[in-house]
Amino acid sequence: MRLTVLAAFTALLVGIAIGHYAIPSSKIARVKTAAVAWPSEANTPVATTVLPPPSKDSTSTMKSTGESAPSSAEQIIDSIKAALARPDTRRTYGILSKLAESVDEKNVREVLAFAQNLPKQQDSNTLVSLLAGRWAEFDPKSAIAYAQSLPGGQSRNAAVTSAVGGWAEHDLAAATAWTQQLPPSQARDQAMQTIVSSLADKDPQSALSFLETLPPGRSRQHLYWPIFSRWATTDPMAAAEAAAQLPAGTSRDATLQAISSTWANQDPEAAFAWANSLPQSQGRNNALQNILSNWATKDPQKAATIAVSLPNGNTRDQSIGNIARQWALIDARAALAWTQALPAGESQKRALHAVLAAWVQSDPTAAASYVTTLPSGKAQEEASLTIAMQLAGSDIPGAISWVQKLPAGAGRQSALVNIVSQWSESDPRAAADFALRASDKDDRKNLLEKISRQWAYHDPQAALSWAQNLSDPMAQDSVLPNVIAAVSETDPREATKLVARLSPGEAQTNAAVAIISQWTGEDPQAASQWAASFPENSTRERAFESLINRWSQTDPYAAASWLSTLSQGASRDKAVSTFARNISVSDPQTAAQWAESIGSDTVRNAQLEPIVANWLKTDSNAATAWILTSSISDEMKARLIPQRK
Repeated sequence: MRLTVLAAFTALLVGIAIGHYAIPSSKIARVKTAAVAWPSEANTPVATTVLPPPSKDSTSTMKSTGESAPSSAEQIIDSIKAALARPDTRRTYGILSKLAESVDEKNVREVLAFAQNLPKQQDSNTLVSLLAGRWAEFDPKSAIAYAQSLPGGQSRNAAVTSAVGGWAEHDLAAATAWTQQLPPSQARDQAMQTIVSSLADKDPQSALSFLETLPPGRSRQHLYWPIFSRWATTDPMAAAEAAAQLPAGTSRDATLQAISSTWANQDPEAAFAWANSLPQSQGRNNALQNILSNWATKDPQKAATIAVSLPNGNTRDQSIGNIARQWALIDARAALAWTQALPAGESQKRALHAVLAAWVQSDPTAAASYVTTLPSGKAQEEASLTIAMQLAGSDIPGAISWVQKLPAGAGRQSALVNIVSQWSESDPRAAADFALRASDKDDRKNLLEKISRQWAYHDPQAALSWAQNLSDPMAQDSVLPNVIAAVSETDPREATKLVARLSPGEAQTNAAVAIISQWTGEDPQAASQWAASFPENSTRERAFESLINRWSQTDPYAAASWLSTLSQGASRDKAVSTFARNISVSDPQTAAQWAESIGSDTVRNAQLEPIVANWLKTDSNAATAWILTSSISDEMKARLIPQRK
């Protein structure tokens, strides 16, 4: 059962990884098989799990297995508490698996009740799943009913999968029949993976034959992996031969990856020779990358030598990056020397990034010191950014302290902005306080803009409160446009009141444009009234442009009606220019007529000529007739219709 439970958890993890394709899991309907009759799920509460009574045959089942007498529930629970108190979580799972083996029909309910009430949900889910798998070994009916009664989600899927695994350990045929009758869901896919894994452990060829009897589809595709992964463990050549018989496509590609991952652990040279002999396909490329990446954990020098000998292409580049990352975990300086000797290019750049990312995790001080020795330039900038982002993941103050020691320049600025950006995700106020203390004016402005944008996105009211209380007008001008833009998404009218707090100029204009763009989508009439309240200046021009750019796409007739109310001026010219451009493809004649009404000769000619030139290409007769009667200059007419006498 231990292997089966582990397989069940492996299936769960794979299921989570492919969960993006699965339809939402629904309640698993009651299914009757020839072996047992199942209780109806309709009477089982969802919020509170009610343990079913023991089945009549559970005691005899236990006796037939010949297992030794288990410990008491109290002893098992005490041992679980001790295991969960251990700091080594990887060993804890092994201990819990062994403890789950000691339950029987007399104590399983009591131990499960304890597991369900553990304070940490992850501990509870893990233990409940293990116990469900064990329970199913001697009483599958009760174990399955219990697992199905759990609240929906990954925890229930895991428990059902584990129970199916325990059941399959002793009655594979019955477990398979029950699983096949489940409605399509993620829980069914995961349970079927457990069934296929159990079959593959005993006879991979039979497991493959069984798989091919299932309906084709994405659910079946993901079942090839457990079969060929287990098959390659015992007979990789036979697994490879069977994979070659499959039709080309995603299923065969999956089998090649499964074989390569397993075979490379045992004999990477043989695995590579096999993969390299495969016909060109995505499966071959993925297999080669898997093998070389795995090989690098044992002999990075050999794997590196082979990788650079591959033909130029994505497989070579990806393999070099994977090897660099694995090698750096073993010997960062050797990996670094190898990447530096690679030919300059994108492949070398990615490999260097991989080395630094791995190195900073194992020895951040040494990695950071190395970056400071690099000559100024793009290489140092990219290396600095890589180190800074890795450091920021675990030690924000340390990352900032390190980056501030770098020489001034684009590399230092980029690294600092990215660190503070990451900081603002977890503690925007602290990040903002740091930015306000920055001595360099440009640094301060860039940092404040970045922080305010992120803060306002997550919590606009808190960001607004902070921004409004800034005493420095320049700082307010840096952050309020971003905050105002965020407020406008929920309350554009309230956002308009904040614009007056900004100094006239670019900051005020940017904020106004952001509000107009958002507000036009909800209430263009209200947005147009506010835009028209600005005096004739650049803010009004850009506000009109933003308004018409969106309004003309959703309701061009209403936009045109509003345009007709405007007085001549630069802002009207900007709005009409935008409107004419937007409708020129669908209605070139109307676009030309609007462009002709632009007051400025320079702006009018700049808009009219491309509109009419394109119109001539689609409807030469209509365009020519309009040109001849229009008010455009004779010079432009001659350019547009050169054959005219």
